[in-house]
Amino acid sequence: MYIGEIVHKTESYPGEQEAIIERETWDKVQTILADNKPIKVALSRTKIIAPLKGVIRCGHCDCSMGPTYARKNDRQYTYYICEKDTKRTVSSCPLKRVPAGDIEQAVVEQLSAVSRTPTLVAKTYFAAREIESTEKQRLIKQKVQIEEELAQTRRQALDLMKPQNDHPKKDAMLATINRQAVDLSRQLTHVDLRCKAYQSVNITEQDVSEAFSNVETFWQDLFPVERNRLIRLLVEKVELRETGIDMELRTNGLTTLIADLAGLACEVNQRRANQ
Repeated sequence: MYIGEIVHKTESYPGEQEAIIERETWDKVQTILADNKPIKVALSRTKIIAPLKGVIRCGHCDCSMGPTYARKNDRQYTYYICEKDTKRTVSSCPLKRVPAGDIEQAVVEQLSAVSRTPTLVAKTYFAAREIESTEKQRLIKQKVQIEEELAQTRRQALDLMKPQNDHPKKDAMLATINRQAVDLSRQLTHVDLRCKAYQSVNITEQDVSEAFSNVETFWQDLFPVERNRLIRLLVEKVELRETGIDMELRTNGLTTLIADLAGLACEVNQRRANQ
């Protein structure tokens, strides 16, 4: 977006928006980021994150399940525990705690199963299209509102700048209006770029299917922070019961979801090639 391009899957294409920074500046930044990558990778390897934190819930007690850790023989084990049950004098939750690895793998397998269910892929696709259509309309309305507010601030500024205007707080008011105009201009640029992004990319059912099927393929090769980000892209809620798992998928913003999944897949493939 910054250099006037748009990314779809792994390819970059010329966008309709104008570049807001020079290509030379962009390339310098990418060089700096590439130099810092070993540090980021090292941190990603060591930082322990529970991917389902904030997503997983106990279906029996209708509450969140949080991560907890235990050590044995210099090895750390992660569990998800029912938060209501931890506050009870006598435990009554049939789940109490579940091994994180088991439940995370079960979630990944369910996500992968989506790609093998044409009806569910189609439902996800149509739901995403409907949501994105609503989002497009919201962005258009937001853009019109910001443009009106920006025009109003400009009128106020012109009125204050008239020679006959001798308001005692003229300079302070002009400074405030200028700050508002700058902030509104930034908001307008952001909304305008999002509108153009929606117009430039058309999601297909194949994109949806590939996005979900990629999950199980490279899950084991993801760093903890990447797993955390991936779950939040895909999953709205995981409700756990003794009888099984109920999972709600996140279909809002499927364009971003698929682009991020493609990016993660590229990073994993690159790491595998370097091993």
